[in-house]
Amino acid sequence: MNRKEYAIVSDFDGTITIEDSNDLLFQVCGNTESAQIEADFVSGQLANRPAMVRHFDVLRISLEEYHAFLDTHIHLDPGFDTFLQRIRAEELPFFIVSAGFRQGIVRVLGTERLEGVEVFANDLLGSPHLTPAFARETDCTKPIGPCGNCKKVCLATIRQKTGRKLLYIGDGLTDRCAMEEADLLFAKDSLADYCKAKGLSYLPFQTFADVEDYLWQNGGTI
Repeated sequence: MNRKEYAIVSDFDGTITIEDSNDLLFQVCGNTESAQIEADFVSGQLANRPAMVRHFDVLRISLEEYHAFLDTHIHLDPGFDTFLQRIRAEELPFFIVSAGFRQGIVRVLGTERLEGVEVFANDLLGSPHLTPAFARETDCTKPIGPCGNCKKVCLATIRQKTGRKLLYIGDGLTDRCAMEEADLLFAKDSLADYCKAKGLSYLPFQTFADVEDYLWQNGGTI
C-alpha cells in the first residue's frame, strides 16, 4: 500500500502537543471542583460535552488568559514540524481532528503551520469569560460522548471529501471513536493501552519522528 493513497488525520492535544492543553489547563487554573469534574469524565460518569461546560464555568477565564496559559505551558511534539514539511512536500492531505478547541490549536500552531490544513474542532467563545461552543449535535452511545465534535463523524467526512484511505494518529479517550473509521492507526499512551487490552491492531509511536520513519521506510510503502 502506497502512502499516497492516504489522507493523514491527527488528534491535537497530547499528540501534536506534548501536553494535553485542556487537562493541564484544568490542573493549573482550576480547583478541587475541576479535579472532581475530570475524575467523573475519566470514569465515564460524565460525558465530554457537559464536562467541558462545567470546567469553563469553574475557570471563568478570558481569551487573553487562555492564550497566556498556552504560551507558557504547551509545547509541540519535537518531530511534528519535520513531519509536516515532509507530507507537504508530497502533497499528502492533512487534517486535525480535536474534541478540544480551535482557538487553542490556532494559538499553538500559528497560521503558517495551519496553511492548507483543515481543522475540525469545537470553539471557545464569549467575553469576558470563555464558554464552549460545540461543533455539532450528535447522538452518541459511548460513555465519553457526546464530545461536541464527533471524531468518528469527522473521519467519515474526510473520507468522503478526499476519497482516500485514512491514517489516524492519536493518544487518548476520544480517539477510540476516531480509530473505528481509520484504515491505519498510530497510537500511544492510553489509546495504545486500550488497543493492547482489546487486541486491536495499531502501530505504536512516541513522537511524529516515529510515524515519519515508518511511512518513509522501504521505498515509500506502508
